[in-house]
Amino acid sequence: MRSEDILAQIDDTLDDWTVSDDAMRSRPLVEREPVGPRLWIAPVGTGPRDDGWQEVGHVRDIDFHIEPPEIDPEFQRRWQELQEYFARAAAERARRAQQVLEAFVQAFTESIEAVRPRIEEAGQAIADCAKAVEQATPPQSTGRRHDRPAWQSPYGPPRRRR
Repeated sequence: MRSEDILAQIDDTLDDWTVSDDAMRSRPLVEREPVGPRLWIAPVGTGPRDDGWQEVGHVRDIDFHIEPPEIDPEFQRRWQELQEYFARAAAERARRAQQVLEAFVQAFTESIEAVRPRIEEAGQAIADCAKAVEQATPPQSTGRRHDRPAWQSPYGPPRRRR
């Protein structure tokens, strides 16, 4: 590149005063007071009024990583036994409930079979009574009344508007 080209680029840069639309959106960085609670830390066992507390500064977010202590193997074994006991108890309750239900169904079926002839006799007696009543009363006409026009209600003349 020639020296004249370099000088021309410098002149173009200095003389270029156009600004893009988004150039005015940026603002100079203003230092602000930190926002958020102040955090203090101390070694484990330090009381709230003891020496040894150090200020960390203002906090915006905190991530806690807690590792739970290992569970005692004896506790885990006993917990497993308790779960197995509950499963066995639930299975036994279901078995007993099924036995009670089967006994109920058996007793209900036997009682229905014992009562069935009486129910059939009562049904036949009701049918005989219905047939006797039907034969004793003459059939009534369900047609319209001839003393009223066909469009009129069978319950009387239409209401008059007031």
